[in-house]
Amino acid sequence: MNILGVCHDVYICSACVVVDGAVVSAIPEERLDRRKQSRGFPTLAVQRCLAESGLTFRDIDEIAVAWNPAIEMETPPPGYLGGRRSRIEHMAQVPSEFARLLGAKAEPSLTISNGFVDCPPITFIDHYDAHIGASWLLSPYEESAILVMDGRGEKHTCLLAQGNGVHVERIEEVLFPHSLGLFYGAVTQFLGFRPDSDEWKVMALAAYASSDNDQTELLRELVEFGDDGTFELDLRYFEFFNFWDRRMYSDKFVRRFGPPRMPGDELTAAHEQLAAATQAVFEHVLSAICHRLHERTGHDRLAVSGGCFMNSVFNGKIPGATPFKEVFVGSCPDDSGTSVGAALYLHAQRTKQRISEVPSHTYWGPGYTDEEGLAAAHRYGLPNATSVPDPSVSAAEDLVNGRIVGWFQGRMEFGQRALGNRSILLDPRRPDGRDVVNSAVKFREGFRPFAPAILAHRVADYFECPPGTEVRFMEKVLPFRPEREQEVPAVVHVDGSGRLQTVDESSSPRFYRLIKEFERLTGVPLVLNSSFNLNGEPIVCSPEDAIRTFYTCALDVLYLGNVRIDKKALGGGQTSP
Repeated sequence: MNILGVCHDVYICSACVVVDGAVVSAIPEERLDRRKQSRGFPTLAVQRCLAESGLTFRDIDEIAVAWNPAIEMETPPPGYLGGRRSRIEHMAQVPSEFARLLGAKAEPSLTISNGFVDCPPITFIDHYDAHIGASWLLSPYEESAILVMDGRGEKHTCLLAQGNGVHVERIEEVLFPHSLGLFYGAVTQFLGFRPDSDEWKVMALAAYASSDNDQTELLRELVEFGDDGTFELDLRYFEFFNFWDRRMYSDKFVRRFGPPRMPGDELTAAHEQLAAATQAVFEHVLSAICHRLHERTGHDRLAVSGGCFMNSVFNGKIPGATPFKEVFVGSCPDDSGTSVGAALYLHAQRTKQRISEVPSHTYWGPGYTDEEGLAAAHRYGLPNATSVPDPSVSAAEDLVNGRIVGWFQGRMEFGQRALGNRSILLDPRRPDGRDVVNSAVKFREGFRPFAPAILAHRVADYFECPPGTEVRFMEKVLPFRPEREQEVPAVVHVDGSGRLQTVDESSSPRFYRLIKEFERLTGVPLVLNSSFNLNGEPIVCSPEDAIRTFYTCALDVLYLGNVRIDKKALGGGQTSP
């Protein structure tokens, strides 16, 4: 069964193709149209996914869309079909009026078939079911508890459930406007950052606050937790449900916490304290929900999804702060992953089967060969492009020699984190490493940390975790072992933690060999890994994207497959070709 998955009108829309329950291609639209957080219809991604999969629309059995408009048709405005309106509205309003007459509720999915010549049936999946598909159905768990939480779906902002096989039992739900995700977004905006985009800046800033924080209790009073695992916000302090107000927080919030920070203003200790309080309240409520979910299900395994689980700090604490012994966080818990989730969920419902093999990677995007990398360098007329026998060995040597490396290999990762195929790399031993990459390469705030990519079998030597711990997608933050922090200062956050990626040879052979060679040269089995993009731009997709980015920042060396491009060979110039 061939399914095309689509999510649109979300931050970072995307498309994917699932064949017989396996993801064969998945691409965010932003990587192709080069517009950060592109949220229109993913036309380019649909076309590219089909091409990468070797399929056409005629080969697709069904299209899965990660939002169900039928739920929003439950309450049609009175007399909406009166007057002169576009007849296109009949597509939504006529079924909506009959649903009202029947007193019927929307089904969790809506299928439109036979509407267009040669168009496969289009099924609209409940947004939270799409999140379940992107987490539980990608997990190794046949049975587990399930927790979904984000800003909002059609109605939901939080869902407690459990799964068995392909069956999902919904246990408790929280409905809009009570939303922990929008609570976090409101503080993000109050602190001068962009909501639905910069929440991880708040997460990073929280680590700088002093331990004595009088803001935490003031903020905790705005969230009331129920014994059933649900919660309510004191809505007097928020405006995100008033869509005519651009602010997500109210005047009452300002009176309690002081004037909001404007973008570009200096960050003060008070801002750090509020960021830390927000993270603390977020973790407190989520931990309480997890305790209730464990009590209700008895499962020791948990699969999570939704934008709230982009909070890698909390993800790393789940096994220690809750009764769950194992937790699965996929590579794309945010909305961009719901194209994959919708397709997998629809496949499971149609076939009554889960995926046959749990994927160990998300290299589902466009791929380029070494020859294509060399051809791109020649098109730009770069005389300093040379092929090397083993790019992993050469790149490790560059890192040891203090060079900042752009690393472009194979198929692009799916998700907001670079996992060794579209990465910027640096020697983690450099004391100035974080400042150099933030200021001269990424052009972003200096307080933001970088990820350590570590050989999987060495993870327990550097982090406080059991041997064999896997963090394949940079989805969790773990504490460094204190005795190791001074070895790799460029990747240790101010609180002694790191958002790590464990790298194994089977899923990422060239990246693994690079780190292995770096370990041979230095004794350190990890490197600094950041996404290959500038601040405000999407991660690079093509060799041409990589070359343009390389020549507009302080990167020293670029690897396009086995093709090495060195700025020093041109006298150190950094002019765009």
